[in-house]
Amino acid sequence: MGDDAWREKVRYYEEKKAIDGLYFDEKIELDIDYLICLFEVGRYERFLRFVDPIIESVITENIYTFKGDNIFNDLLFKKAACLYQQYDYKKTKEILLQLIAMDPDNNLYIGLYSICNRKLNNDLYLTLKATAMSALLIVCGITLARILLEPIFEIYFQPFLYLRGGLILYAIGVLFGLEIAFQLKLKRETGMFSFNLLNQIFGRKIK
Repeated sequence: MGDDAWREKVRYYEEKKAIDGLYFDEKIELDIDYLICLFEVGRYERFLRFVDPIIESVITENIYTFKGDNIFNDLLFKKAACLYQQYDYKKTKEILLQLIAMDPDNNLYIGLYSICNRKLNNDLYLTLKATAMSALLIVCGITLARILLEPIFEIYFQPFLYLRGGLILYAIGVLFGLEIAFQLKLKRETGMFSFNLLNQIFGRKIK
């Protein structure tokens, strides 16, 4: 079977009872390949049921690579991705912190970690962001009203133009401030930012 024949491999593994009679070295390779196929076809719950014993075997048997990849890191990241798909953002973050500590230059780890952080934002963050977005909607409304009605009610629009300017400044300030706070929190937890440019400026470059 080809490397991307994931569904066929899953079907073969689950139908072939003779697999249990294979030598350990042969079976562990099939087990790992089966896990990878489960992930690729989106069977995340089943992947999570089987992954921990396989990771333990990878550690105890000193299996470093599988098809050219660091299999320990790969399985751990796939576990984190499956937990993310199950909306378990806290456990996903815990695993990603381990991976970032082992390989801080991997942009996949920091990318998913930053997404989890955004998913777990507190009520204050969400409230401030909502007010900023509401302010921008009001700005759009004032702008549209000015286009449609200014020829008729031009004399009444000046206060609304001042309000529009204030709302624009408020929205930009809030969104910019929230992003700075988010990046500083990410830097404190992982040692890097989610933007490569910031990491280059402050001495950490993600490959």
